[in-house]
Amino acid sequence: MSQLVKNITSIRYFLDKYDIIDNSYDINMKYHATVPGRFTSNPTFVAEFNNCSVNSLPVLITEDRHMVTEHLWPILDRYKKKPNKHHGLWDLWDEEISIRMPPITQQFNGTYKYVWLPIDKHSTGNPWHIWIDVISKFRLIEKRWSTNFAKYIYILSNPSPYFDKVAKELFPELKYYVMPEGETWRFQHLLAPSMSNCNDGVVTPHLPPWLRHFKGSFGIPENKKPFRKIFISRDKAHTRKLNNANELLLALKGWESVTLEDLPIREQVKVFAESSHVLATHGAGMVNALWCKEGTKIIEIQDGNMLHKKVYPLLSNSLKLKHELFVAKTVPIKTQGKKPKGVKRLNDLINFDVDIPKLIRHLD
Repeated sequence: MSQLVKNITSIRYFLDKYDIIDNSYDINMKYHATVPGRFTSNPTFVAEFNNCSVNSLPVLITEDRHMVTEHLWPILDRYKKKPNKHHGLWDLWDEEISIRMPPITQQFNGTYKYVWLPIDKHSTGNPWHIWIDVISKFRLIEKRWSTNFAKYIYILSNPSPYFDKVAKELFPELKYYVMPEGETWRFQHLLAPSMSNCNDGVVTPHLPPWLRHFKGSFGIPENKKPFRKIFISRDKAHTRKLNNANELLLALKGWESVTLEDLPIREQVKVFAESSHVLATHGAGMVNALWCKEGTKIIEIQDGNMLHKKVYPLLSNSLKLKHELFVAKTVPIKTQGKKPKGVKRLNDLINFDVDIPKLIRHLD
């Protein structure tokens, strides 16, 4: 049976009911001539819901039939803001949604016990989204109640091997449940931290330094001077590879190529903590800049049409890193009308050809 629910596109709809943890911040930073140099972060808070249900899509439906849909962005049409796939759950999508929720498969009782960690299944292997959209919520729980975030039980909306690895290395005491696909769980009381990330990479300035402090948990000494120059290879990625990477590596003197997929989490942290220079095409693995020492130079190779992607300029700014953009020629990836596995957006279907002499001069 369908039920009519109100479409809440952002959990900030409930902001007025709760104490603010981080105020909204204006960030002034001009990182490229074509991009406006002022950005505004969202305020952060922790919402509380009684007798609510959550689904692995992921959506949250409140007791009074409000459905929070902000984490559905991978399946939303970019311009219509409506799902571009039916998913067999809704008949109507507008300010109100007619939805057929599957039956409740589990009931959880208790107050101030469970915390919602929504992440869509397309982002579960993406390090940026795990650190900035998921692990960031631990900070809000910690700040809101001045307590150890590990005392709560977390509800992860989809399986994530990357999150499992981070939790095993960093938070061995953390207790969390993973929702099987298609299930709906009901909670007597559920805590729902807001998104720290908004507007394509604008995060509250307090978040990156808080994440960086976990570097010590990996046994990385703070007083060691960075000495490595690394190029982040995307040979195992589906898109945004450097077509002439081999030629570039021959031209780079004293640089080493690193394939992050081959390294355990602890080793990735170590490599970035030891690096004075990082060269990479735009990608989720660059979130490891979290572990770099102040003053490290981050050179991001980017598509000239995607300079609005302010993720790493802003991350670098909040960590006092020296970020630079290098615009490269893009080469479209030919497909048979279908997106390759692991690709969310058609505008991601590019590789790069870099002007090697120009890049060498830039690095020098």
